[in-house]
Amino acid sequence: MKYTDTLQKIHQGLDQLGDLPVFSATVNRIQQISTSDEGDAMALAVAIMKDTSLAAKVLKVANSSAYNRNNKNISVVSRAVVIIGFNSIKNICITLKLIETFHDEHPDLDVPGMMMRQLLSANLAKEFALKSNKKIDPEEAYIAALLFGLGEIMVACTMPDQYRRMLRLRSHGEKKWSLVQTEVLGTTFSELGKEMALGWGYPQEVLQSIEHHDLAHIDGKSDFMGSLPSLANGLIQHLLVQDAAHEQSFSHIMESLSDVSAIPLDEVGTTTLQCFNNVAKVSRDYGLKGKSLVPKFVETGDETKDEMIRQLAFLGQSEAEMEEQELVTVDQLESSIRQVERSQKQIEYLQKLSELMASGNKIHEVFKLVISALQDCGSFDRSMLCLLSSGGDKLSVKIIEGEKLDDLQSYFERKKNGKADDLFFRVLNKRVTLLVNDLDEDGWSNRLPKTFVDQVGCKGFVLIPLTMGVRVIGMLYADKVKGSEGLTDEDFNLFNQFATQTRVALSYADSKAKH
Repeated sequence: MKYTDTLQKIHQGLDQLGDLPVFSATVNRIQQISTSDEGDAMALAVAIMKDTSLAAKVLKVANSSAYNRNNKNISVVSRAVVIIGFNSIKNICITLKLIETFHDEHPDLDVPGMMMRQLLSANLAKEFALKSNKKIDPEEAYIAALLFGLGEIMVACTMPDQYRRMLRLRSHGEKKWSLVQTEVLGTTFSELGKEMALGWGYPQEVLQSIEHHDLAHIDGKSDFMGSLPSLANGLIQHLLVQDAAHEQSFSHIMESLSDVSAIPLDEVGTTTLQCFNNVAKVSRDYGLKGKSLVPKFVETGDETKDEMIRQLAFLGQSEAEMEEQELVTVDQLESSIRQVERSQKQIEYLQKLSELMASGNKIHEVFKLVISALQDCGSFDRSMLCLLSSGGDKLSVKIIEGEKLDDLQSYFERKKNGKADDLFFRVLNKRVTLLVNDLDEDGWSNRLPKTFVDQVGCKGFVLIPLTMGVRVIGMLYADKVKGSEGLTDEDFNLFNQFATQTRVALSYADSKAKH
């Protein structure tokens, strides 16, 4: 495929993905501010706050242990810019926008895993820039390494079939990965990333660093900034992607990193482990899952590499387990919050019912409020009031709320027919509550009218007859549709509480009518 054809296909695919950073007004505005002589922390904060989603994520990252060392809550973006630093915040923004934009629409291609590798590469490049005595801007090293792999992510998202073909060629191990890219795309991933970055106004030094460098020719005389993204990316690929397509051995990349950065070889390994640990702490705040940090361990015969992978696997697995535990804790917390909110709503509805009955409003207003309460306070999918004709041979739906209402309403708009469907008339006549927690249990699907089971499509339901004086006037009904969980004791207790209030209101209305 020609380079121009690849670019055209990518741009067509990007148009469908939506708010990509290359077209994002937010990112372009941030970049303009950062290169302007008049740019300052407040101007940058204002630009970020115009994108509410980005602002929230920036604050989340700013409050992580990696950045908020004194544990004082950072609640405003301008403070985050001052504390973390102008350039660091700028790069956090571009990282967050990239992760937000590219979705996991092709699970087999593991786009989140690619994003994690780029986050690792970027942080690794930044750490080496900070530790080296060769004076290069660590933030520029970060962005160059981040964008170095942008091309691969774009191809996976916009040209998935071609990318799968490339992976198959890579797995054969007959050609270098860069040659596979050129053969299929007419260019390399790094060139595609560079093409996308041109519109952001980055310095020429950053753009040149995004280019692919032959790892075999990097040594102590090589340009540090120019070779760092290739080396950082190559190292992360070795550790997290186990295949036969690596262009140079792990040991060679480690030695090259040591040579070009003038950092001792053993410190290169230590820095890599520290980087993994730091990224593990913030990965969730960036919207990435810790399990992407866990390398697949395969004995390679390279003792240094195998030992590092073992240590990284331990770090990654520990983080993934903590993530799962925190998710459980968060789910429990959210469940508790929902329960408190429902309880509060329940109290408010009961108060409104009391006020309605005390004011002597019509019973129809009570019915409406009860049906709304069942929907608002509980987890029912549908709630309904049916009234029974004076002759006791016809049901009519008077109030109904929820989802998928047509089938439910049409079934209960019915007359007695002398068949199995008369079950609900018999239940009302006997004035008994009918609770079916789950139609798939205890043979309920066979005991209930077949037309009801087939037409109404509920998972579980409860109904309570309503009486006024000595006469049954109808019923309250609520259910959950198929695909939901069955009714719980909590569901029934809520339903019974509002049914009791309805009965009290009917009794009060009856006594008033008699006097």
